[in-house]
Amino acid sequence: RIGRPLSWAVDGFDLDPASGAEPVPIADQRYTEADDGLAQPWHGDVFLNPPWTSEDSDGTPKRRWLRKARNEAQRDAVDTMIVLLPAATEAGWFRDHMWGAPALCFVGPGRIPFIGEDRNPSFPLAIAAFGDVPAALLDVLDSFGVVVTPGNVYDPHPQTTLHEATNEH
Repeated sequence: RIGRPLSWAVDGFDLDPASGAEPVPIADQRYTEADDGLAQPWHGDVFLNPPWTSEDSDGTPKRRWLRKARNEAQRDAVDTMIVLLPAATEAGWFRDHMWGAPALCFVGPGRIPFIGEDRNPSFPLAIAAFGDVPAALLDVLDSFGVVVTPGNVYDPHPQTTLHEATNEH
């Protein structure tokens, strides 16, 4: 249920390079484990929900996917890159890659279930947006939780400043 509003915000995802576990495709093109999305070039608006399991304690698989995502987001062939992972702010892979996103959403309060799942994840989620981050995407992210942009917490409705009263008569 998290992917559909994100998809609408970018007028549909073109590619899901780590596909295979979801019952309903989120993108027009998908790379499965057999296709090896890490070895393929990415394009358009990309939704990445990489494997969450760690083969070792430093999160090496996540690091590989995040390194690839950040590199691909710099290419002209990629417009917007959305990355969904656990909000493991203490992890090196999170600090090294997720914090560098132009927009980072900490989902909550509460949890958002995945399509085809009968339960919510038991851990907090984070959504990073790289490349072009349109205002519509920021608004969708804001509906999921707190959005941090470089140096700011995103606020779609900033408070206007009240003029100070003067002592002039």
